[in-house]
Amino acid sequence: MAIKVHPTAFVDEGASVGDFTAIWHFCHVESGAVIGENNNLGQNCYVGRTGVVGNGCRLGNSVSVWSHVELEDFVFCAPFMVFTHIAFPRAAVSRRQVFVKTRVGTGATLGANCTVVPGVAVGRGAFVGAGATLTRDCPDWALLIGSPARQVGWVSAYGDKIPLPLSGSGEWVCPVTEDRYVLADDQLTRIPGPEDILAYVPGRELQRVTARA
Repeated sequence: MAIKVHPTAFVDEGASVGDFTAIWHFCHVESGAVIGENNNLGQNCYVGRTGVVGNGCRLGNSVSVWSHVELEDFVFCAPFMVFTHIAFPRAAVSRRQVFVKTRVGTGATLGANCTVVPGVAVGRGAFVGAGATLTRDCPDWALLIGSPARQVGWVSAYGDKIPLPLSGSGEWVCPVTEDRYVLADDQLTRIPGPEDILAYVPGRELQRVTARA
């Protein structure tokens, strides 16, 4: 298997790690964790015993994917972003039996130093800005900033802001990928172009899209 694990990292017996994944300095992957293919775990990352990392994800330095946190494919977690896994923690009380699931949709980005509270569903392709605090579910392709996070726009799968209002109707075509985005009320739907950059092909080393200059 084409897996790269730095000598300072610990991958416990019983963890599942897919091909073409790199796990760097001082990481810890617990038994029972599931990590897919073509992922990159930066320095000092942690994946808990029921944590799930999909395929093609990037975890920046010091990101912890706790138990009950599930990342779908192509999720980007910037350095020092935080998943919290207990809503009302107390040192004198164990709440391990009441953890709730946090799910992050395919293609989403979680900016540096942002915080995602327990039980939140992050929409497909959503973009949570640096330092934001996400306290509730967010729509697909939404751009969110602030604390608590609020939606201020839309972002494409390629990573460009979409010039459409937060609600109403309209369409926009990405000039790079030819994806078409259709706004109906407050929901944005993506219709992939000829080559879907978020369609993961298993079993082979991932060649990521190179951004235009």
